[in-house]
Amino acid sequence: MSCTHTVALGAYLLGALDPAERSAFEVHLRTCAVCRREMVRLAPLPGLLAQVDVEYLDVPFDDPAPAPELLPLPPVAEPAPEPPAKRRNLVLAGAGALVIALVAVGVLVFAPRDPEPIRLSAADSGTGVSATADLVAKQWGTEMWLTVQNAPKGKRCMLVVHDRSGRTEIGGWWGTDHPEDARIPGSTSFSVGQIERLEVVVDRQVLVSVKP
Repeated sequence: MSCTHTVALGAYLLGALDPAERSAFEVHLRTCAVCRREMVRLAPLPGLLAQVDVEYLDVPFDDPAPAPELLPLPPVAEPAPEPPAKRRNLVLAGAGALVIALVAVGVLVFAPRDPEPIRLSAADSGTGVSATADLVAKQWGTEMWLTVQNAPKGKRCMLVVHDRSGRTEIGGWWGTDHPEDARIPGSTSFSVGQIERLEVVVDRQVLVSVKP
């Protein structure tokens, strides 16, 4: 699935759109998942371009001096300036082409990658419920992916996250009518190192507690 507006992403990220165009594009972003997904993928580009040293872009040699025996050529007429709208389209297309070219040559490989997830598992002998949690460290906290087995069907589960200083957050909600191997997403503002335990709760009963 594609969107014709993605050609403007390069100009948007590089600040080449005028205020009216930028505002219109941001309105489009609210309703277009394709452009939002591409914007997240290409967001590191302005920062990467800012790290390029312009000295590396200089021409490595001087233009050769004209041969003295050649006669001067007659002046060449200046081409007529292109209409503003056409120049704007060329800027947009050029910015889009720059983004595509940078992606094609692998510039994005320098973007930081998520660390390997930390896997935790536990089973409760009283309830018979077991759970596995993969914790992924993020700059904003921790991303969590859970698999829960033997939970009572037709219930609404809550994931409660406790940190080591006694604070709690709700990390997610989900229904129990799902396949046993389904990966359930959750998140918390606590870092991985701050998490003391995760609790899967139904009707105020802790079905299973998972600890590092």
